[in-house]
Amino acid sequence: MVFVQNSKNSSYHSRFQVKWRRRREGKTDYFSRRRLLNQDKRKYNSPKYRIVVRITKRNIICQFVQPRIQGDHVLKSVYSKDLETFGIYTGKTSFPASYTIGLLLSKKVSQEKWFIRGGKTKCKKNLNAILDIGLARVTTGNKVFSVMTGIVDGGINVPHNEKRLPGYKKNEIFQTNLLNERIKGKHIMDYMELLKEEDNEKYTKHFSKVISNKKGDLGYIRLFDEACKKITKQ
Repeated sequence: MVFVQNSKNSSYHSRFQVKWRRRREGKTDYFSRRRLLNQDKRKYNSPKYRIVVRITKRNIICQFVQPRIQGDHVLKSVYSKDLETFGIYTGKTSFPASYTIGLLLSKKVSQEKWFIRGGKTKCKKNLNAILDIGLARVTTGNKVFSVMTGIVDGGINVPHNEKRLPGYKKNEIFQTNLLNERIKGKHIMDYMELLKEEDNEKYTKHFSKVISNKKGDLGYIRLFDEACKKITKQ
């Protein structure tokens, strides 16, 4: 018996559909996006808010987005450079910095006046939102979930599970103290002390801004503690 290979003829190519541009570029996962945007037909025109988090090498972008027919409408946004107003001059993409960015966004959103029926505006409470991490890998201890914890602590309800937070181990009790230490930046302070003892030249190169401001190892932790206190007082 002879096997004949089916070649792709003209009828095949005439039916071929090109993928959407952002799918071809590898920027958008439309399979997950469709499920994030789907809304019950009985909830006509009621917004389904999303918290879009994107992390680059030098920046953390956090946006409060409302999807519309015309496209996504960004209501509020926070970037790493916004932390400079609260005294954070270094480590703007670290784990504690991502937490403060989430906390800052939640405070900005909660203070916003929302339009309601009757032509009035008021500060809406108990906002619900969905976390949108894009193409980021869902791994335990990811900085994306640090942003989420800051948003939840700020007062916005985000459906989540503690399995992806640092301090979780399978078949063990969730350790909140490990999560708090990570948010405060204790792991960075421990690395600074270790690097100072082993390789002083590398220490002065990596933490030059901390040394120039004469804050010391504990001063790095105080930076984010003071910034979180300023944000909560707003």
